[in-house]
Amino acid sequence: MVVASTNFSAPVEGVLLQNSSTKLLVNNLEIGTATLYITENNVVWGGGAAASGGPSPPVSILYPNISLHAVQREPSPALYLVLNYELRLPNVPTGAGDSNEAQNENEDEEFDADDQPITQIRFIPENENDLQLMFSAMCQGQALHPDPQDESEDDPYMNLDDDDEEFEDAQENDSSDEAAGRMQQLRIENLNGSTHYEDCEDVDNE
Repeated sequence: MVVASTNFSAPVEGVLLQNSSTKLLVNNLEIGTATLYITENNVVWGGGAAASGGPSPPVSILYPNISLHAVQREPSPALYLVLNYELRLPNVPTGAGDSNEAQNENEDEEFDADDQPITQIRFIPENENDLQLMFSAMCQGQALHPDPQDESEDDPYMNLDDDDEEFEDAQENDSSDEAAGRMQQLRIENLNGSTHYEDCEDVDNE
C-alpha cells in the first residue's frame, strides 16, 4: 500500500531532478501544487499547497510500486505514472476520481487486472519544456531498481506495432501475460478517453 506521509521533509541526497510548482492529479482529482523530487530511491512530492487549501499532503513513491511511467500530451502535458497499489491521501476519499474506470469495469466484467487496485498519477509541470527532463530522470531512477524477477538478457526496449499510436517507445521488464493484460487494459481506457502518450516505460514488479 502506498500512503502519503503526514510530515514533509525535502530529500537532500540522490536527487536526480527537482521541479517546483508541479501540479499533482491522482485518478483525475487535483491534489495541489508542490515541488516534485525524483531521486535515486523514490519519487517525492510535497512542500506546497493543497487544491482545497492548506498544506499539500506529501507523497513518497518507491520505484517498485511504479508499473508504468510515460510522457502524456493530452489532455494536459504531464508525467504519467501507474502505481500497482492504491494511493491513499488524507481527507481524500478512496477511489476518488475513478468514476470513469468504474464505468469501464462494469461494461467489461470479464477483464480481471489481478483484482489489484491501481492508481493513476499525473505530475503537471508549470513549464511544459520540463517534461522530457522529468521523464529522463524517471528512467534513470527506475534503472537503479530493476525487477529482481526479470532474468531476461534481451534488449529491454520493445517496439510496438506501427498501428499502435498510443505508445511510441516502451520498456517492459516483465513479459508475462499478466503484464500484457494490464498494458492492453490501459490502452483501452486511454483510447476511450482520447489520451496520447509520447514516451512510455512499463515496469511490472510482481
